[in-house]
Amino acid sequence: MAIHRLRLITVALVALLLSAALAAPALAASVRVEGRSHTIFQGHAKPFVGTLQGHTTTKQTALGSLVTASRKKPFQLGLTWNDCCGGGWAGFFVSSINHVTPPSNAFWAFKLGNAFASNGLGSTGVTSGSRILVYYTTIDPITGATEPTLGITASTLTPAPGSNVTFTVKAYDEAGTPTPAAGARVHVGATVYDANANGKVTVKASSGTFSVWASRVANIRSQRLSVRAS
Repeated sequence: MAIHRLRLITVALVALLLSAALAAPALAASVRVEGRSHTIFQGHAKPFVGTLQGHTTTKQTALGSLVTASRKKPFQLGLTWNDCCGGGWAGFFVSSINHVTPPSNAFWAFKLGNAFASNGLGSTGVTSGSRILVYYTTIDPITGATEPTLGITASTLTPAPGSNVTFTVKAYDEAGTPTPAAGARVHVGATVYDANANGKVTVKASSGTFSVWASRVANIRSQRLSVRAS
């Protein structure tokens, strides 16, 4: 009798764990949307799963995260469908963001991490560790390449006031290969510094919390870092 009761308890516990796992919410991926002149969105977004314009998917995709981000901000997101690419959301293409429809020499590009994605937003699966970058870019008329994207890191995000912090800026091509972003403009709060040949800037941290990001001509601006000196 005791063994039977133990078995029932075990079965009930397994069922409870399975139901909890099935009911677990989607994990939020990192999403950044860079427009022509400013950052439209930077944050985390759980991928929306369901039906868009009559097309349904159960897969957690980069497009699902972008949809959630557009509703969270909010900002306008225009999608067009093409029957070329299979089921689910694989046929969706981004036609406009924030009411900007690119001309023939530009488009809304997509990187996963620092590398140009091999598949579209609607067919690329994501996890909580995914870093999605959607950006407006022109196309080189000779090579067909998109503009390099910038990334910035800090020696520390929590420096002591008055101590040195070094910011390093790198430019990433479509393959995700980094090179030092020499001459990049590093925006530290309201002050702008020029990166050296190695893409580095060292500054003294003032008290408080400030935003840091990098820009360079013909490159896509970097993500914003939040640095807190206290």
